[in-house]
Amino acid sequence: MRPARLVTLLACALVAAGTARAQDSQFGIVGLGTPGRWESGRARTGAGAFAAFDPASTVTETALAEIGSLSASVAEGATFRHLEGPGLSSWLRSTRYPLFAVGGPVSSGLFVGGGYSTYLDRSFEAVTRDSVVLRDAMEHFTDAIKSDGGVSDLRLAAAARLGSRVTLGVGLHLLAGSTRMTATRNFDDSTVYFTVQQAGTVRYAGLGVSGSVLLAVTPTVSLAGFARRDGHLSAYVADTLVTRSDLPATVGGALRWTPVANARLAGSVMWRSWSRTGPNAFDTFNWTAGLELGRAAPVRVGVRGGQLPFGATGSAPTEWGVAAGTGRVLANGRGFLDIGVERLARDGGGLRERLWTIVLGLTLRP
Repeated sequence: MRPARLVTLLACALVAAGTARAQDSQFGIVGLGTPGRWESGRARTGAGAFAAFDPASTVTETALAEIGSLSASVAEGATFRHLEGPGLSSWLRSTRYPLFAVGGPVSSGLFVGGGYSTYLDRSFEAVTRDSVVLRDAMEHFTDAIKSDGGVSDLRLAAAARLGSRVTLGVGLHLLAGSTRMTATRNFDDSTVYFTVQQAGTVRYAGLGVSGSVLLAVTPTVSLAGFARRDGHLSAYVADTLVTRSDLPATVGGALRWTPVANARLAGSVMWRSWSRTGPNAFDTFNWTAGLELGRAAPVRVGVRGGQLPFGATGSAPTEWGVAAGTGRVLANGRGFLDIGVERLARDGGGLRERLWTIVLGLTLRP
């Protein structure tokens, strides 16, 4: 496919957002995509409240310092999504493997880790109806724009414990991925006009850096601060650069309190400068709060709220959610299974999404 044609295809996808049939969130179609969550299955069952202190999540590098031995974690989410909008009401289902992380100590006070998480999801299908004058007659047609794929965040991170109270961490991020895009036009009068289809693969590349600090204020209170700066997301078709988009900066903080041995409370805030990415984009502020009780078979609950970065109106779409889950020790302590459920509600610009997600997480220690 020629680059110019692909740019036209992408533009059509953005215009078509009003009547979208999204496999992922419909709030990601008018922008770069739906941002992923950098949370392990364990953290997500508490609505992400403990993610900044969880070594299996990729929010902070300093959380690696809480790994006692080499471990690997994977997360899975099965989502059942109800979409509502002008002329739109449907149920959709999707399954994602949004995160894999591995890490461990390499010496006393030094920890390294790596893995991947979802940075942007670009899976959707958008359908529109229109007409055009051909041979002095008005011909009606249906356009379908389909995208399947996204951008992954490949991370290499390190953390160093400086004394008993302070831990510092740094991370390097490689953004990579691709989407398979297909544009199809079906004319109502199929006896005169054939169906037209174009397809192409868009490849993405970008870089980012991050840093974090973990402070043990008291034996029961810990504070985490983190920041990240991503550069540009370049899109290529057949090794030809077609678009380059600025990516957001991220700043956040988290608090964890352990009043007794078997009870932990945590909360976090995060701000991201998505407005720099282009039109119909907004800066976002998101928060989480959660509680975990027990250790061998913990019970977790949490709430979250905030905004999504992309919308077709003058304000950012809103999001709120609740989550709950538990976990079990496996193989004499060499494994840990987490399972939970998350309920999300998203609203903005006359569009509504209601989601149920079953979350699974597995951590193994060889």
